[in-house]
Amino acid sequence: MQPPWWSEYDGPILEFLADCGAAVPPRVILFNLEYRNIASPHRSTVKRRLDRLTEHDLVEEVNDAGYYIITQYGRQFLNDELD
Repeated sequence: MQPPWWSEYDGPILEFLADCGAAVPPRVILFNLEYRNIASPHRSTVKRRLDRLTEHDLVEEVNDAGYYIITQYGRQFLNDELD
């Protein structure tokens, strides 16, 4: 069950970050979601969703550099490993 703040783009964003295993900027996330025909959010939507996922500790901004990486909590959430 997804939390009430969840967006249709949050799952694809988390899955991409989990698959790539690297810290990447929002533009790279957007490019890959579109390139893989997974989703086509607007660039500002990706940034807004990353901010929301960061608020809930599912992703982390690396050194305030505009690069994001999935957290261990985010991986657990994605894999339904949380109680």
